[in-house]
Amino acid sequence: MMATPRGALADVTAGAPGAAAWRFDPWTERPWAASLAVLAVLAMWLVIARGGFPWLVAVALGAAAASPLWAAFSRADCRVDAAGAARRGVLGWVRRSWAEVRRIDEVPAGVVLSPHRQRHWWDAGRVLVLPMPRSRRAELAALVRATWQAHGG
Repeated sequence: MMATPRGALADVTAGAPGAAAWRFDPWTERPWAASLAVLAVLAMWLVIARGGFPWLVAVALGAAAASPLWAAFSRADCRVDAAGAARRGVLGWVRRSWAEVRRIDEVPAGVVLSPHRQRHWWDAGRVLVLPMPRSRRAELAALVRATWQAHGG
């Protein structure tokens, strides 16, 4: 009986040439960072809970406070194909067509797809980060870049 591989052991599934899908699990890739992010979210929720807000406001504030850190402790499914790149996280799929991508930067966790040719202060809210398992990061980053260039990048 074979177990489904997780994190750095996840197989990259390839379909059409230049297409791939993979899963990034921060609990196997960066367990300390994931643990720290969860502790930070719990601390923020504790502060909000002790603030005496009405429950609906407290829930909304808790979700808003946790949202920047969700990616640090939640699994991400990523996909690259002829149409573009996509990442599924806590709130669903985020997609970018290759026509929207102007720059690809490699970062320690994977690659960043940006709609700007040069670094811009809007990057923080408009980029798509594709995290990649450490053991396959170079291969996947090269595949993302080659697929982007093959489709007008």
